[in-house]
Amino acid sequence: MRTVAPDPTPVPDPQFEPDVIVGYVRSPSDVLRLMVYGTLAVALLGITRWAHDALLGFESDVLDLFGFVGPDAERALAGITRALAVIAGFGVFVVPLVLRRLRLLGYLVIANVVSSLLVTAAVSWLDLADPTPVANQVAARAGVDLEGVLTPSTLATVAASFVILAPFLSHRWRRAGAVTIVVFALLRLVLSAQLPAEVFFALALGAAVGAAVLLAFGRPDQHPTMAAIAASLSVSGFAPKRLDPSDDDSHGSRVYRATLTDDAQLVAKVRSPAERSADLLYRVYRYLRFKNVGDERPFSSLRRSVEHEALVALQARDVGVRTPRLRAIAEVGTDSMLLAYDDVDGTPLDDLPDGDVDDRLLCSIWAQAAILRRHRIAHRDLHHANVVVDAHHDPWLIDFAFAEVAVADSQLDSDVAELLAALALVVGVTRAVDTAMDGIGADAVRAALPRLQPNALSGSTRAALRRRHGLLKELQKAVAERCHVSEPEFVPLARIDRKTVVTAVMLVLVTYFLLPQVADLPAILDQVRDANWVWFVPVVAASMLTYVGATTAIEGSVPEFLRVIPTFLAQVAASFAGTLAPASVGGLALNVRYLQKSGIDPAVAVPAVGLNAVAGFAVHILMLVGFLVWAGRSAFGSIKLPDPQVLVYGVAVVGVLAVVTFAIPWVRRTLAERLVPVLRRSASGLGVVLRQPLKLALLLGGSFIVTSGYVTAMYFSTRAFGGDLTFAQVGAVYLVGSAVASAAPTPGGLGALEAAVIAGLVAAGMPNSVAVPAVFLFRLATFWFPILPGWGSFTYMQREDYL
Repeated sequence: MRTVAPDPTPVPDPQFEPDVIVGYVRSPSDVLRLMVYGTLAVALLGITRWAHDALLGFESDVLDLFGFVGPDAERALAGITRALAVIAGFGVFVVPLVLRRLRLLGYLVIANVVSSLLVTAAVSWLDLADPTPVANQVAARAGVDLEGVLTPSTLATVAASFVILAPFLSHRWRRAGAVTIVVFALLRLVLSAQLPAEVFFALALGAAVGAAVLLAFGRPDQHPTMAAIAASLSVSGFAPKRLDPSDDDSHGSRVYRATLTDDAQLVAKVRSPAERSADLLYRVYRYLRFKNVGDERPFSSLRRSVEHEALVALQARDVGVRTPRLRAIAEVGTDSMLLAYDDVDGTPLDDLPDGDVDDRLLCSIWAQAAILRRHRIAHRDLHHANVVVDAHHDPWLIDFAFAEVAVADSQLDSDVAELLAALALVVGVTRAVDTAMDGIGADAVRAALPRLQPNALSGSTRAALRRRHGLLKELQKAVAERCHVSEPEFVPLARIDRKTVVTAVMLVLVTYFLLPQVADLPAILDQVRDANWVWFVPVVAASMLTYVGATTAIEGSVPEFLRVIPTFLAQVAASFAGTLAPASVGGLALNVRYLQKSGIDPAVAVPAVGLNAVAGFAVHILMLVGFLVWAGRSAFGSIKLPDPQVLVYGVAVVGVLAVVTFAIPWVRRTLAERLVPVLRRSASGLGVVLRQPLKLALLLGGSFIVTSGYVTAMYFSTRAFGGDLTFAQVGAVYLVGSAVASAAPTPGGLGALEAAVIAGLVAAGMPNSVAVPAVFLFRLATFWFPILPGWGSFTYMQREDYL
């Protein structure tokens, strides 16, 4: 295993003080504190600003709760408060002078100035400078005057100062600081002349400023020194004569290699509060980013997490897993913990020469994984650095920091997927899959396939796979073939991805653009009441016509003939599936599944659905050009067409951007992997259809019926509210609007289509009070009403095994 060999460290003196400051670092602890305190401060600021009236009742109750002190006692408490405020204000600046740390003095000055300015600005923004009725009532009690004492700025500076002082002081002084802040907060409530919300906000903001100062300029590095680690090992009965830091890959720990007086070797994993904070941040990230990955709740303390790792390591060794023996658990200093294991004299799997990784070794690795799986222990970090091969060519599993016991099948499957990917990086896909089938069984490998994806793998394995482009897809394909899985269905693990973010942004933008359209809500409601609802019948009929067209088009996209009724029901069911995923992905997937269940070969079904989509797009563009020519400039009366020279410049800019974009390797690779295969399959399917004129007529005719049905429904919707635009104008507006909205990653272009068509109708000369309800009636008939029959069709087709 890899080590760095500094000068030998002598056995420490028992009186060694392990908390000596040896340097300054930016710590994850301050990142975590800044996130917590900052979020709390922003939340309290928002509540105080926008829910001020709602807070009055709560604040009145709080003030009444602390209103039990009589006038004489209040005056006495006011005097004591002034004295405490003066002592605390000067005391925090005495500490750096006593400790002779001018750096700390600078921290305190910066924190006090910044927190005072921020609180003053926040209070001014909140517009709470004048006492509210509640505060007036409290301030009138016995003439108590707290002017200049325990103001929000004072509370903020006190909180910021104590947060900054904490890393420089002992536990006792930290507790004293916490008690002081609590006492000041209670006194401020008892003698309050302002709203309690300010008290809590000021404390949170001050603490956030203190954490930000430490993060910006560094806190004392209180990671245990090697002398302190040696002292802890000695107390545990293992006297080291040499201690060296190691660069072994161990998440959340610092690793050291100890040589004992009897020349035995130990590996010491040391965890400090900084590593625990980093682990908490990582868990928060994983919670926000992923789902269904098996993460448990974080442990309540550093000690609990260390004890859990020890428990899993002992359990794994007891059931027969080849893992180093745990020799000691010990405290290091006042905040850190240590685990000591026997050292394995071996080499990590990824450092072995290629010729040394034979099939016997691979099968032995899988045998170790099988033991873990049999006893329901999930290692959860089985990348190649955590597999060490000893001198006898036997594998050892190390680092159970993320492991869990008594786990669900999904976590066991993730271990198999992780090990498959790790071994494929070392020995290639074929040998990794072959030895997995022999060592752990086809059932286990098949169960792991849904989790053989980047989001289920460790960070180091994902990084290695990015350097070996295409290896993961090759591995997925090989596992699917060996396990006879025709369509691998991967478990959805991403809670937030690019598509989710884009969808959220689009919804915000759509809401922003739609709100002005519905601003005149009373006039729109009057228009709805006066609508001619006779037109609703042809609107619904035109909507139903689109499903006839979709049935015809899908029939024309495959060489075989499909049953009419199930195919029609599949298109109705697609209206329900399309509401569950953006960009019609749900409907496309449903059609692929239906075709396969109907006996169409998968190699034909996917291109057929793609061909159907391409045909629909082509027909839409042709009809768009036709309607624009038919409607002429009257389609968008208030929109002026740009100068032709400007159009030339625009085309040139687009061309340059296209060239630059295609020059990026990632873009070319993405197009080659995703777009080109779809186009190639569609072209192949088109060749088959072109040889059958009837199929071509059905494909193009069905696409024409679908688009015409939507245009007709939109026109009838405008007529229901007295719209006077011609069919050509409405058709041109709808086709342009739907083309624009197709880029929105929302189900059915939800929101984007409404905004685009309303804007187009208004530009063509239709009143806003007519355009808005007409578009909403259209969407009601074509998007919302079909959901219920679509769900019924979807359920029926599942029950009858059509899907």
